[in-house]
Amino acid sequence: MRTCRMPWRMGERVNYHTEPGSNPTVAHEKTDADTYAITQFGIALVLVLVLSQLGLWWLFNTFTKRETKLSPPVTALVRTQAPTVPPEPRLQANPQADMRTMREKEDAVLNHYGWMDPNRGVVRIPIDRAMELVAERGLPQPKATAPAAGGAKSAAAKPGKPK
Repeated sequence: MRTCRMPWRMGERVNYHTEPGSNPTVAHEKTDADTYAITQFGIALVLVLVLSQLGLWWLFNTFTKRETKLSPPVTALVRTQAPTVPPEPRLQANPQADMRTMREKEDAVLNHYGWMDPNRGVVRIPIDRAMELVAERGLPQPKATAPAAGGAKSAAAKPGKPK
């Protein structure tokens, strides 16, 4: 049996043997699914779910009433001394607003003049101006430190008479 057609034989009719009697191992369901049984199962399932939810509701109400009855009432003193906020560290209430505020503060420090230490006369300059000054003047050279007392350099630096 051929299952594909050659392009030059497209006009020929090919018999694919689709009749049910040609293959005895292939069968189909002779009756439909039992809709009555499926409907009864669905109704029973919904009924069980509703009853279990009502039973849980009753159980939790019973537990709540019993716990309320057995627990001592909270005094006014305890209520006033109870902490109103949780201990540190707390979660951020609005992280986007916190990030925006932090960036605004950083931009103000980086892009504006301001005092670092007014008593000593130390000021802060904008980062762009600082880069311009470094490009014009170059990086500052570190100050030379005094040599240590009794070091090898100090002895070699003093010309003296040999003993």
